[in-house]
Amino acid sequence: MPLDVGEIKRFLEDRGVRLIRYLYVDLDNMIRGRVSKVESLESDLDGGLTLAMIMQSGFSLTDLVPPGTVYGPRGEVTLKPDPSTLVVLPYAEATAAMIVDQYVDGKPHEVDPRPKLRAMLEDTRYSFLVGFEPEFYVLRKAERGVVEMFESHLCFSTHGMQNIHGILLEVIEALRQQGIGVEHYYPEYGSGQHELSMSPYEPLVAADKLVYFRETLRGVLGRHGLYASFMPKPSENLPGSGLHVHVSVWRDGTNALYSDKDKYGLSEEGYYFIGGILRHLKEIIAVTAASVNSYKRLKPNSWSSAYACWGPENREAAIRIPKQPQGKEEKALRLELKFVDATSNPYLAIGSIIAAGLEGIDKKIDPGEPCLENPATVPEEEREKKGWYRYPENLLDAIREFHKSDLMRKTWGDTLVNEYYNLKKFQWDLYHGIVTDWERKVFLEAF
Repeated sequence: MPLDVGEIKRFLEDRGVRLIRYLYVDLDNMIRGRVSKVESLESDLDGGLTLAMIMQSGFSLTDLVPPGTVYGPRGEVTLKPDPSTLVVLPYAEATAAMIVDQYVDGKPHEVDPRPKLRAMLEDTRYSFLVGFEPEFYVLRKAERGVVEMFESHLCFSTHGMQNIHGILLEVIEALRQQGIGVEHYYPEYGSGQHELSMSPYEPLVAADKLVYFRETLRGVLGRHGLYASFMPKPSENLPGSGLHVHVSVWRDGTNALYSDKDKYGLSEEGYYFIGGILRHLKEIIAVTAASVNSYKRLKPNSWSSAYACWGPENREAAIRIPKQPQGKEEKALRLELKFVDATSNPYLAIGSIIAAGLEGIDKKIDPGEPCLENPATVPEEEREKKGWYRYPENLLDAIREFHKSDLMRKTWGDTLVNEYYNLKKFQWDLYHGIVTDWERKVFLEAF
């Protein structure tokens, strides 16, 4: 992709682009932005665009301002487009997009995790590859606003493949045109649920491409009167949707997680990296499972993980070591993290995971013994001895752990941590104040 301003403008004009969307992801993981004409490209790249400073951390997913935010009506940030993220949008006529960083007085905005993630990656001797596996339901709105599944299928069934085949081809082609690779597709466990496994990329690039992945699904499915929902737990009767994250760690072109001398193929650094994530999982889960709904997915016996443990080929463990193809062990060895869903800001989630893993290496944190069974079936006393603790079971408990975490404050700064806590506490309070149909059914006449 061209990076020179003149080349970019010619590139866009040759493709009939008239509008550019400048996108950012706020702390509630809403994709927002501004739109500019292609004629303004030079000034947009040179001077940036302005935005109210409050928007990144002080606007919730309901567009209400949470109490306690340090930002108000005064103050602006400069949106600086990143030309390396330029794509022409196949689903939006004559339109391209770039992802922006937010700056204040020439410095990164203190609550924008994207430039903070970039700085973190530049300050370590390791490099990383990150691959996302988004799960989602394909839905449509029926009469009177009722939402229903577009189709139904059994897990991995060819029936499910065929139901969505034409749309799937459109989605994959739209992703290809934006430089986003897809490794695998399959109909998931939930009827109407699907999964596309994205190719692995360097962490910042992987997060950027996940943003475009979400936008592409919305755009392509919208042409058919459909939409994709990444909601972690759309129904008590349906399997949840996760955003499994595959991570590998590299040093001087060598997989730092791998050793051919270990029973499970892990190096010392591999064990320590796992140890760091597990040690801090109760803190980082506030940003990887970032909504009140997330914790209805993270239940024992749900294959989504519920305990801080690791295990080879174990889909109930927080960290799974996938089976590697024979002869490709070093290249393929990676960690699959199961405690992530699509309500998480990807820059914040990936950065927190990497920070915890690197601290594990620095402090040589032992991850404990592997979990070779379903941890939910292990007696609680034995789990405690092994250190396989239960995750926080709701958003409030999770953000309290995040708020008091020294590692998260060191990684993201006090302002971001405090603003994130206020934002999510606001979501919790809104949710917790709702009286549900279940409560009325059970309590109204009984008491």
